[in-house]
Amino acid sequence: RLKADNQRLRDDNAALSAHFELALVAAQDLRTLPAEGKYLIVDGWNLILGAGRQAGDPADLVARIKAELATRPDDFAWIVFDGPKENAWQDGRVRVSYTGGTGQHRADRFICDFMRMAKYLGLSERIEVRTHDRDFLGKIERIRRAAKLF
Repeated sequence: RLKADNQRLRDDNAALSAHFELALVAAQDLRTLPAEGKYLIVDGWNLILGAGRQAGDPADLVARIKAELATRPDDFAWIVFDGPKENAWQDGRVRVSYTGGTGQHRADRFICDFMRMAKYLGLSERIEVRTHDRDFLGKIERIRRAAKLF
């Protein structure tokens, strides 16, 4: 049992380290958006596999988001997927990342953590989160409405 706990902690630490680096890059993107720009964060698998699906696979979702951004020249999009191996790439104004690790709702937790950081910077209103998961959207709205700490 202790070996399993240690392995889980090692995996969590590795994921946290990778997420931190990616979050720093994303925070820079958010801070440097044009004045009227929005930062679109997409709950990838939810729009592919969930109710109201909008794409057939990751490549289709990326293509649809790129087409949408063609009409939104000041905006940037970040598509976040759960996935066993952490990975990220960027093509123009679209970033795609996989969370790495195991367990449910990793992308949701990652996006919520990013929203908290944006709230601390006073930039959370510039973020649009796209998902059909009502519980997740409720968490996002609670983060937006949270009282300022100072």
